[in-house]
Amino acid sequence: MRISLGGGGTIARTALLALTAAAAFGLAACSSAGSGGAAGPATTSGGAAAQSGAAVPSWAAGLGTGVTVTAPSSVQPGNGSPAAAVSGEINALNTKKFADLCRYQLPGVQGKCKAAAGSVPTDQLPYATNPQLGYVAVKAALALVGMTGKFCSPGQSPECYSNSDPAAIFSTGKSFDDLWTQTVKNSDSSSYSLVPVEQIGGHWYVYTNPS
Repeated sequence: MRISLGGGGTIARTALLALTAAAAFGLAACSSAGSGGAAGPATTSGGAAAQSGAAVPSWAAGLGTGVTVTAPSSVQPGNGSPAAAVSGEINALNTKKFADLCRYQLPGVQGKCKAAAGSVPTDQLPYATNPQLGYVAVKAALALVGMTGKFCSPGQSPECYSNSDPAAIFSTGKSFDDLWTQTVKNSDSSSYSLVPVEQIGGHWYVYTNPS
């Protein structure tokens, strides 16, 4: 999902989607529907099991070595993890607080984001219906986050799209590096995509393609 600020300029790329959640995460304006405890991370090397005892998904090995896969869990908005940054963006969009969204963008674009925050009509902001946080794959300072739900960008054609496949894109057999390249190059605002997230200075931010 791309957020366009008039004249075709794009401030932030909020790609929302991908894998379902055994535990749902709730927005501030919605009630949480988490089921059970959060599953711990599991590395793809050696077929390790998650800390909760859940097996690593069969598709995880295809992501390559050095990748950690974390199962869906309930996460509060923030910059402490890839999932928290995505949760923060969705919360900002669904509560129509565009300025709040800026804190989850890369530091290099936050100033421009804040300057433009007041120029976007709230009825033109993207929004999500029943969004749920999915699997998270992390490799060093990069991460890809999945979501399920219905995602809409007013004015786009089609305006809305949805994802309900818990293994979409992650299960294609492509490596993490290939999926990252594919994701950050995706300029289509009306189709499913993972969310690219990057760690800078110990904090996680949704990656914005400079182009």
